[in-house]
Amino acid sequence: MAAKTLTFDTGIVTYDLNGAATVRFNPTDAAFVERLYKVFADLEAEQVKWQTDVEEINDVEEFGERSTKMFDYANQRDTEMRGLIDGLLGEGVSDAVFPDINCYALADGLPVWVNLLFAIAEEVNAAYTAEQKKTDPRVKSYSDKYEALLQKYQNRKK
Repeated sequence: MAAKTLTFDTGIVTYDLNGAATVRFNPTDAAFVERLYKVFADLEAEQVKWQTDVEEINDVEEFGERSTKMFDYANQRDTEMRGLIDGLLGEGVSDAVFPDINCYALADGLPVWVNLLFAIAEEVNAAYTAEQKKTDPRVKSYSDKYEALLQKYQNRKK
């Protein structure tokens, strides 16, 4: 006997990121959303350290040495951020999306990595809201069918 195939929607959506990379995830998946917010939490925790490190670099007397340390530090932060992005979206995504720029370069007043993660967070919120609107009527439909079956079979017992 051949096995039957059941096909169902997993909610996984394919996203094109600025024409440079393609990623797939379910924007309402709690595990994905948890990883997204962990990236934000990790970065928030690093913010104090970052400010301290930059102040120490700015305290260096010699301009050339200060510049070298700042560029090295910017490259280190870029590498760390790329690791977080790739951990969330897949290996190589950060290099594809930010091929020739540091993730901390500014665009629209924010670092480009923030723009990417905010776009994802907004998609998560929109997808969750849309799914909630679909869920209530669908559940009610199934609930009504279940209630009708229950009534039908309970009446037969009497």
